[in-house]
Amino acid sequence: MSQPLPPILLVDDEKNMRLTVAGMLTDEGYAVETVESAEQAEQLIDKREFLMLITDAHLGGISGYELLLRARKRRPELPMLMITAYATPKLAAEAIRAGATDYLPKPFAPEELFLHISRCAERYRLLVENAVLREKVTSGYRLEQIIGESQGMVELRDFIRRIAPTNATVLILGESGTGKELIAGALHSLSARARNNYVRINCAAIPETLLESELFGHEKGAFTGALKQKLGRVEEADGGTIFLDEIGDMSRSLQAKLLRFLEDGTFSRVGGNDELKVNVRLLAATNRDI
Repeated sequence: MSQPLPPILLVDDEKNMRLTVAGMLTDEGYAVETVESAEQAEQLIDKREFLMLITDAHLGGISGYELLLRARKRRPELPMLMITAYATPKLAAEAIRAGATDYLPKPFAPEELFLHISRCAERYRLLVENAVLREKVTSGYRLEQIIGESQGMVELRDFIRRIAPTNATVLILGESGTGKELIAGALHSLSARARNNYVRINCAAIPETLLESELFGHEKGAFTGALKQKLGRVEEADGGTIFLDEIGDMSRSLQAKLLRFLEDGTFSRVGGNDELKVNVRLLAATNRDI
């Protein structure tokens, strides 16, 4: 059972606007907490977890811009959306500088708002999943699990200790059942990225037609069934490590795209033209001679 999403914090000093937006969100199944001032919002941000903050630019008292600045100091990870009836490129830039993830000009269609929120919801679920996975990695992968006192095993553990602190890409070769996943986990847990995300993909377990989307994500409408934007696993792993198990089962064309990603950390989602960049260490394993 998936963890329930935390509520959305909605800040607007116009009662009718608060009620309208809150009603739209509630109808979509989101929990909403509404306040009319930045001061009230600050008090709640200090006490509770929220999926995102939605604030109007112009509030009585402290402005929406100032609220963004203060909220960013309190909760730097909190996504924040500014809505405004006075949308100009200058104001949009000011909102982003103040800490907004994005801005939405009034009037807006419900679908525009839902798009922003669905991205935050997916991001939250990924963070929860990765937090659980990090806990498993921290407790589940230790160098001591790679047992054996032969010269080869001693040299292997010494190699892991030396290579783990670097950002080097590592390809682990070996027959099935020889502990390649343990080596990858140990390389991550002994690295400076150990407190960040560790994402594992078994390339042999995912159909070839879906593997690129799983890795790099896709845009809405990229293919039949792509009803919304999906973040790729490389984005989940940003700041951490991604482990591609059974990489030998990956198609040549996808290997070429992966090579580009290895060279400079850039990629594009399936169906998208924007070039994205992440900071990820790549570990891979295969039982094939590639």
